[in-house]
Amino acid sequence: MATKDYKLVIVQGIKGGVGTTTVTANLAVSLTKIGYKVLTFDGCTSNNLQLHLGMGVDRTEGLHKNLINQQPWIDTCFEDKNGTVFFPFGKVANSDLCKLNALEPDYLINILNQIDFESQSSIVLVDYPAYLSLSDTALSLACDIKINVSTCEVASYSRLLQSLDSYSEKDMFVLNRYNPESKLESDIRTLISSEFDQSRFLGVIFEDEFIHQALAQNTSIVDLNEYYKSSKDFYHLSMKLSSLLFGPSGE
Repeated sequence: MATKDYKLVIVQGIKGGVGTTTVTANLAVSLTKIGYKVLTFDGCTSNNLQLHLGMGVDRTEGLHKNLINQQPWIDTCFEDKNGTVFFPFGKVANSDLCKLNALEPDYLINILNQIDFESQSSIVLVDYPAYLSLSDTALSLACDIKINVSTCEVASYSRLLQSLDSYSEKDMFVLNRYNPESKLESDIRTLISSEFDQSRFLGVIFEDEFIHQALAQNTSIVDLNEYYKSSKDFYHLSMKLSSLLFGPSGE
């Protein structure tokens, strides 16, 4: 495979409903704010990434919608107010979802190969659904880091244990929506801290009321107020990720 002129990061949930799209969107914005060129793809049929990046809720355009309809994919590129470039999934009718299976397995890699990345500090983020497997796609080979999003609840902890042997050196982990006031969540975090290699954990995103407020205002948490606890968590996550991708100097 030819040398990439970008860093590819896949964000995938340990299971469904752990907030992968929220992590992807706020990570994209915070990386943009600290100086990186960020391109983000929504790979989930729920089409929710656009809700975090200021794209109107009534907009139906999107990458996968155009691919299904054999229309130019580049026409679905959007940019938020920070300069974060993203491709929404697009509103696809349930009757057309089966057509997604007809897309070439390597369609996203083929798209990336057509893009002229002007900056060597470019990062591509892919919000990848938990229900899809990366084992039979080019993404698993091409990615530099795969971020596995989990929560401190029993189902996620159980899935972590079950999947432990399948993780590679590319796999990193984020604990999302952590509520330290919950005894159960606190206990599970203690178990994770004692049983897993902590160097593989990028960080913890604490739960606060502003996460829901940001989504209601069609924006990211980082844009709503950078001083919120969760905003600071995303900045910390971004700095640690950039260090892994480019080294401590960010180059």
